[in-house]
Amino acid sequence: MSKGHNKKRNVGLIYEQVINKASAAMIVGGPAQAKTYIDFLKKHFVEGSELLKEFKLFTAILDTNGVSEKIADRILELARESVKSIDFKKLNFEKGVFINEANRVFGKGQLFEARVENFRALATVQSLLNEWRSPGALSPAITAQYESQLREYMMLNVDSSATNLTESVDEISVKMFHKRFNETYGEKFTPIQKDFLHDFMFRDSEYVVGLITASRQKALDLLKERNNVENNNILKKQYGSVYENILKLDPADPHAPARQLTLLQLIEELEDENE
Repeated sequence: MSKGHNKKRNVGLIYEQVINKASAAMIVGGPAQAKTYIDFLKKHFVEGSELLKEFKLFTAILDTNGVSEKIADRILELARESVKSIDFKKLNFEKGVFINEANRVFGKGQLFEARVENFRALATVQSLLNEWRSPGALSPAITAQYESQLREYMMLNVDSSATNLTESVDEISVKMFHKRFNETYGEKFTPIQKDFLHDFMFRDSEYVVGLITASRQKALDLLKERNNVENNNILKKQYGSVYENILKLDPADPHAPARQLTLLQLIEELEDENE
């Protein structure tokens, strides 16, 4: 990498660091804590921002897989043309605001210490974007070498499809969070729990409250059904206690999303027992 590469100002890198933090927070602090990271991204990577414009160039290159050399060259050509339309002065300002707020919200340097597996590819893209925008930092030989590396990267990888440059930050975040979360923590949750977590992270609060309300009612119905056929008085008393606790659940309570995970697990267990 060029000596001038600055990790804190690498848009692709800091975005992945936030996504990785969100995935880890889901396990340690629960859905609400994880959502703070996603909301932080949404606040800064808004439509029309230079941050989002540059980030989409990262995804256009690094999320392109298994294409021909001709297509890879065309993508690099489009990225080279697109970077010139970014307001560099405004981009630097937005990066500075992002860094300052990240230090304030998450602790100085905490966010930027997170390791990212594809760091070298991200650093290569940022170095090239900087060079295409303002030639001179890299030698022609190094520029050609980096372009060749990215071309091969796009041709050889076959794990996912290309990200469209018109995708919103929500669409990109959903893809990245889903991938990172499943790779590291996916086995800890059932499919229905993972579906809820993704909805909680990326849908509006009214929609999430509706999901929790529906789950609460379904759990109450299943418990009532199970209680009607249960002959063991001790178990019937336990069902009654659980029923009362679920009945008291406020779907709009800040802690409700974490309790929803337990509720969904209970629903699956009751459905299996009632069959």
